[in-house]
Amino acid sequence: MSSPRRSSPRTRRSIAAVALAVLVAAMGFSTTWLSPEEEEAINPPAFVAADFVEENFSGWQQTITESAVDIAVLAPAVDENLAAAGAEYGQDLGSNAYAFPVTATGTIKEVDANFALLEVAGVPQDVEVRIALGNVLQGTAVRDAIGDVKFGDFQDQTAFQSVANEIKIKIQSDVLTSVQPDLAAGVQVTVVGGWATGGPPKSFIIHPVSIEVGQ
Repeated sequence: MSSPRRSSPRTRRSIAAVALAVLVAAMGFSTTWLSPEEEEAINPPAFVAADFVEENFSGWQQTITESAVDIAVLAPAVDENLAAAGAEYGQDLGSNAYAFPVTATGTIKEVDANFALLEVAGVPQDVEVRIALGNVLQGTAVRDAIGDVKFGDFQDQTAFQSVANEIKIKIQSDVLTSVQPDLAAGVQVTVVGGWATGGPPKSFIIHPVSIEVGQ
């Protein structure tokens, strides 16, 4: 009885090559090839708050400027009925908290590293209007006063807060650096920015997106 014929090494290599080719072809048929645009849509780049703020800040300045309510109008409205003032002029943040785009024109009474205290015509004497300058400056009031920067648009609280942090940095570099040396008692200024409830009563701390210095 003769023994089974064994295939030669060359034959075995040929069979293996054919099998590999069939496997590669099958993989190719089952693979979905994506364009760079499609791949980016599925796997968007990581969110960078600094880039987001840099891209949008000038537009936000315009939005707040166009919708800003004069502090001489807002102060008595808030004192009379906060909820009504919030509905008419501001952004409802929930839990009876509001953020407002505001503007004020007045004369600086005094200034230090953190605030410029303003005397504003039409505002009661017992109401303080101040511009935030130093460590008290916050991007949160500006972010919330814009109106179309919402928590639900971001991945999580960290990303949402990082936007406020970068707005603060942008204000420091683009708004305050050039004008802060000119802020002194007796100087008239017009400020536009955001104010949020939650601070001391009868106190309006404006976090600026623009400051114009007069004489």
